[in-house]
Amino acid sequence: MKLKIWISALRLRTLPLAFACIALGSLISADEGSFSFILFVLMLFTAITYQLLSNLANDYGDGLSGVDSHRLEGAESRVVASGQISILKMKSAVSIFSWASIILTLITAYFGSIGFSEPSYIFIIFFLIGLLATWSSRGYTLGFSFGYKALGDLFVILFFGPVGVLGSYILQSKSLNMMILLPSLSIGFLAAGVLNLNNMRDYESDKKAGKMTFAIKIGIFNARIYQILLVFSSIGVAVLFMFLNKTTLYLNFLFLVFTPSLVFGLYQMWKARSPKEFDVLLKPTAIICVLFAISIGLGLLLDSNKTLIP
Repeated sequence: MKLKIWISALRLRTLPLAFACIALGSLISADEGSFSFILFVLMLFTAITYQLLSNLANDYGDGLSGVDSHRLEGAESRVVASGQISILKMKSAVSIFSWASIILTLITAYFGSIGFSEPSYIFIIFFLIGLLATWSSRGYTLGFSFGYKALGDLFVILFFGPVGVLGSYILQSKSLNMMILLPSLSIGFLAAGVLNLNNMRDYESDKKAGKMTFAIKIGIFNARIYQILLVFSSIGVAVLFMFLNKTTLYLNFLFLVFTPSLVFGLYQMWKARSPKEFDVLLKPTAIICVLFAISIGLGLLLDSNKTLIP
């Protein structure tokens, strides 16, 4: 029974977003002829640990602040606020995952720096980026609590976008290509869309608790418009990347097959009124984000007739 509660606290349905950014950066690098499966696994486990830390810290921080005590019916229940896990035990879990994040960051930065002309500099840079990612995973509701200051969306776009996608690309390819910012922003925008759905679901309860999310700052109607802008911006920058990347085959635009699903999701979002109606959109949106990311990378690989294993 306790194991089931802890699994619920980890919120495993958010993990596809961590996979999406690492997969895309690695696939783009593979298209250019450079891919390490071991490094991919290390980056993936590190990103997943960041996400799990964020989920636990969010539960812990909201429990401390009392935000979750205002949750409405239909919203996802939190284990600390509901008394299923004590604050002390959750604090210990957050500490364990914080140290796990730092250790995995250290290992990943070390192996990722091998092959660069200046590996020590690369190691230091990516280790510091990893420490920042660990801090931000905790900081959504703890410490600086940027999730209470309408800054959550910005951090999600940054870490699921440029940090996750461009960072994994750099470690895999041992090179810097700023054009990769475009597909990285594409995934960052979709990840922010998942957060925005979450914030629209919790709109009334967060408002009562005084939690200033971006959705509350701009209002529920504008949050719906914002969701539409995020989705179409994601599609737009992905298309722009393909054109600027001088792609010529239809396979490069494989990701567009998910456009109808994304648009249908927007239709459902626009109709949603209750927390439950928003909640059911979270999992499929996260899954589509993964499929969208993979299809961008696979489209490039299929175009160049390359494989992950030479």
